[in-house]
Amino acid sequence: MIRAIAKGALFGGFGITSTTSRLYRTITREWMGSQATHVDKLQRAWPEYVDVWRANGVELDQADVWIHEGGWTPFPFFANHLVTGKPGFVTNRGGRMLDRYLARAVNGAIACGLPDDLPLDERRRDLEPMRWAKSVGDAIGDLGGVLHEGVAADAIPLAASSVDLCHTGGTLEHYHPDELAALLREAKRVLRPGGVMSHVFDHRDHLHHADASWPYLNHYRMSDISYRLFCGGPLLYHNRLLPREVAGLFEEAGFEKIVIRRMMLPSRRYVDDGTPMDEGTFGIQRSRLADRFQDASDDDLRTAAAHYLYRKPADEIG
Repeated sequence: MIRAIAKGALFGGFGITSTTSRLYRTITREWMGSQATHVDKLQRAWPEYVDVWRANGVELDQADVWIHEGGWTPFPFFANHLVTGKPGFVTNRGGRMLDRYLARAVNGAIACGLPDDLPLDERRRDLEPMRWAKSVGDAIGDLGGVLHEGVAADAIPLAASSVDLCHTGGTLEHYHPDELAALLREAKRVLRPGGVMSHVFDHRDHLHHADASWPYLNHYRMSDISYRLFCGGPLLYHNRLLPREVAGLFEEAGFEKIVIRRMMLPSRRYVDDGTPMDEGTFGIQRSRLADRFQDASDDDLRTAAAHYLYRKPADEIG
């Protein structure tokens, strides 16, 4: 518990204003190089994403893939190239791609354990020279990728019906519900008919990542007023949406559900929505929930993270 409290105090101190939050990110991501380990996480996760996309009918060869909140490294462009043959699009609201992570991102993508039936040898050869590009911008430009930074959730600078797949990983939980709803509306505009939404949503309390003894849904204990007071800053904020509420936002935006895959702890096993989750541990006991969450289902209280897969109706234009 001490580690979680210490991290909460650190994030709370730096997260008082947007200016101090930017200072924290400058220190950790630009000076300390903390995003190098993020490349390692993406290297492990991308093959799993590919398996899930394929299992749910996504045709990846030559697909136009949009990664929203791609982060501070160019890894998504390189992974897209390996999987589809195209670098695709990346949009960032706050993240900035930095030159210091270029070689790490290239090496991580090349080492990624992707399916053997992809033309990986040829595509990896395309990436190897990128290690020595003068800048991230040059590397992305040489591949033909498109990067937009400083975007707003309700004004994504991509053309209507231009994308086959939109993906985010562990970022939408940081959006206020109205911002998330706006992003989903924009994604529906940008996707082609039949295009797929793929979004990994981390439902866990941020402090659980620093200290496993911290209940992973501990943030559901606090009233909305208390949460805004103690965790409302940019570094600690979590929208605390239950899985059924996230699903509701997708449906309100007009998407059709493909599947929701829920991750249980401690096994970290993903199961499809509707599959019994009896083996999963509760993230918090129901008796400790704030009033707002008292009607949460047992499955929602066993969901540590979820992969939401939705589709734009095939007969819908624009």
